[in-house]
Amino acid sequence: MISSLSNYQPLANRYDECMTSDGKIRPAWSLLSKQVDQLGVDGMSERKATIDQMLKENGTTFLVENESDGRQNRPWQLSPVPLVIDANSWATVESGLAQRTRLLEALLKDLLGRQRLIKERIVPAELLAANPIFQRAYHGLPSFGGKRLHITATDMARAADGSWWVLGDRTRAPSGLGYLLENRIITSRVYPNLVRQCNTRRLAHFFESLRDHLRSLAPAMRENPRVALLTPGEDSYREFEDAYLARYLGVTLVQGTDLAVRGGRLNLKTLGGLLPIEVLWRHVSDRKCDPLELMSHSSEGVSGLLGAVREGKLAVANAIGSVMAEVPALMPFLAGASKFLLDEELQLPSVATYWCGGAKELSHVLANLDSLTVRNAFVVTEAAPVIVADLSPEAKNELVATLKARPREYVAQERLPHSTTPVWDNGAWRPWHVAIRCFQLQTSKTVEVLPGALTRLSPVENVLGRSPVSGLLTQDCWIANEHPVDNETTLLPAPDAKVALKRSGDELPSRVAEHLFWLGRYAERGEAIARLLRTTLTRLASENELDDLPELPRLIAALAAIGQIEPDYAIAPLEVSMPKLEDILPASVLDSSQSRGLQSTIRSVVHNASVVRDRLSIDAYRIIQHASSDLNAPLADRNIGRLIERMNGLIVDLLAFAGVLGESFTRTHAWQFLELGRRLERAYQTAELLSATLVPVGEGVRAVCEAVLETSDSLMTYRSRYLNLVRVAPTLDLLVTDESNPRSIRFQLDEIARVFAQLPEQSRPVGLGIDEKIALELRHHLQMADPNVLSGEDESARRVHLEQLLDRLIQRLPELSNAIAARYLIHTGATQTLTGVTAGLPGVFPKEA
Repeated sequence: MISSLSNYQPLANRYDECMTSDGKIRPAWSLLSKQVDQLGVDGMSERKATIDQMLKENGTTFLVENESDGRQNRPWQLSPVPLVIDANSWATVESGLAQRTRLLEALLKDLLGRQRLIKERIVPAELLAANPIFQRAYHGLPSFGGKRLHITATDMARAADGSWWVLGDRTRAPSGLGYLLENRIITSRVYPNLVRQCNTRRLAHFFESLRDHLRSLAPAMRENPRVALLTPGEDSYREFEDAYLARYLGVTLVQGTDLAVRGGRLNLKTLGGLLPIEVLWRHVSDRKCDPLELMSHSSEGVSGLLGAVREGKLAVANAIGSVMAEVPALMPFLAGASKFLLDEELQLPSVATYWCGGAKELSHVLANLDSLTVRNAFVVTEAAPVIVADLSPEAKNELVATLKARPREYVAQERLPHSTTPVWDNGAWRPWHVAIRCFQLQTSKTVEVLPGALTRLSPVENVLGRSPVSGLLTQDCWIANEHPVDNETTLLPAPDAKVALKRSGDELPSRVAEHLFWLGRYAERGEAIARLLRTTLTRLASENELDDLPELPRLIAALAAIGQIEPDYAIAPLEVSMPKLEDILPASVLDSSQSRGLQSTIRSVVHNASVVRDRLSIDAYRIIQHASSDLNAPLADRNIGRLIERMNGLIVDLLAFAGVLGESFTRTHAWQFLELGRRLERAYQTAELLSATLVPVGEGVRAVCEAVLETSDSLMTYRSRYLNLVRVAPTLDLLVTDESNPRSIRFQLDEIARVFAQLPEQSRPVGLGIDEKIALELRHHLQMADPNVLSGEDESARRVHLEQLLDRLIQRLPELSNAIAARYLIHTGATQTLTGVTAGLPGVFPKEA
């Protein structure tokens, strides 16, 4: 295996980022090369494993879509070795990117304003008239800070001679900035000293400038404006990145359903009322921003947004309509536009691009198809461009017919040879092709280019024409200086900066409250399922005969009641015809297709946590990722002993999650909805458990009670009070009516009542709300309940008083959940029931787009 970079073999006829054509390591790579040589095979493999583990713990994922698997989250892939570019070479790129940003700004201003480029025929009029993404509403919108483009990106590659070429521009809402930052943070932790020794330019100054610039755009409240990041939502490929950026920059993460325009101002809808937003950093498509004036069926934007912009009460970055500057069909005309608008030659050339709407250009394209790629002329999509040389004769003929029929809809581009860089692949260094995405911030005074890039790698050159989240390996990008660089820049506030003191609480959108509510619900449900499974599996693995375990049928009934096994297992005559429980239960635990199963429950925990990850501590989110990963880890030997250990690990993780939340969440409305979910779910799960185990009267009362106490994590408390004297009445007292036991149903209703008293008063009607009435009614029944009466038996061999109380709880707790949703969470949109039964508590989520 090739463990030394000095033995690395680049590809012929390609510029290699690490090594010159005569086999010498480039100066900027010298320190990195020495470090890699010292590490050897084992060291590089260890670095790769460390990076993979860190990405896994951080939950760094991206959403991909393919025909076989549909939309799925995939782990982000990061190379253990960065791409190193020397500062002198970067200076040329930096200057060219700054000029290109100024050009695109001037071009956008002209196309959405006076349109001199069209009048002078520098840009064909069809690029507006025939452009399906152009909307009249974009024309004449005001700019803030004197600019329409604030954050832009440029996709680039290096040709065989080492020169840089632009592959495309991103001016709408370029993605990848958060992943780039994550790449740098992780790589810096793997090579902390090396980053400094290479004098690598830091990224923090760029993000500090970005944060300050967004705040400076505010039309009012300039000293401390509310800046919001508008994300498409949890089904978007931007889910991880938007939450990551919002947390890092300290801005509010919002979705369209969180917003409302009132009196010409954009407001955040919270439990405490409407709060004005001054600056909106949008990651939603232009045409989806305002269903009132643009795409009418869009739910990602907010009605009246354009009106707020026109009235000058809201700054939007990038400006709505900025998508016009990234149209691929404009690329052939940028050089001419630069001369006309800036009186400057274009410093960074675009890859040769031909808009097929011109007769001459179409003729050239048809004559040279095999050396070209073809893509949409107006819309930038995640789809890879069509590589004509790879098409079958039939497909090629079909493409030619399409180009002749609708030439204005397509552009063709030359196939640019990408440079290569060494990649640690299966224990050896191999040359992979490189493409980079650079980012620019344009302020009112200057253009700041981020000193680095999102680097994408692939062993297949043609794959790099796709989006930066298309499943490729990525790399950190170091701009190495000859002299030390500023290491003091930070996003932390200045030590002497004065900040107005406050206690937050009302600034909670109902959508976020909903996900926190269900995060608490599902986390508690997962723990209850895991505990019941562990209790049951422990009995199955014991040395006793199953017929000698009187508690086992009751535990099986409880598992059936909460949807973990087929109900037939709880019916004695049918049980004999079913597969053995010790065989079916391990498979059931690992079955991800069961809508009410443990796997689905933990998946729902992860889903809700990911949506509100900007509200959770990093440690809390890592615990959930760890729990999910461990539960889903392959289990070759599905014996009961291994399954019990897996349940032990999951319970510990969920307890750790609850503990971190309890110690890191301030007691605001966010905490209260999380607490409501936890308490409501615990009450329901305990009621179901008791209904299945202690309502029927049978033999082995002691064993049944001990199993119930063990499942409810109350066996230690019981023994501290009653030693080994196990009876039904004290068991019911501890789990039903004891207001001091955090595991009792009474305790949960007391906590729910306490939380209700702290929720926003604006949502309170005169008198009690339906949710409060239900909670008080159930609490009253628990206060009046007598454990001795509840434990009483009737002639039908059932504890009828206990049954009536539990039935009331099992029926009314879902109604309480619905009443909470109707009062605080109802605006969040379409919902669906996930449990599959009407008797249980429904799991409600925003419907998938």
